[in-house]
Amino acid sequence: MVQDVFPITEEYVEREFIKFGKHFMITSEALIEELERKAKTIINLSMRGVKFLPTQVNINMIIEILDAKGA
Repeated sequence: MVQDVFPITEEYVEREFIKFGKHFMITSEALIEELERKAKTIINLSMRGVKFLPTQVNINMIIEILDAKGA
């Protein structure tokens, strides 16, 4: 289950995620594809105004800000 989706650009990635002192990397192509599919579904639902979590971030606003900065 994907709990939260935060659209970002590479500009906002400060460093690699470290868990228990080791770099955390997803190496399974199947898992990467599944995560991407779920993230796209969440973003598409959000773009249509569907709110499914009480703590859901405003994905549309984040995308607008990132698009404006990239323009």
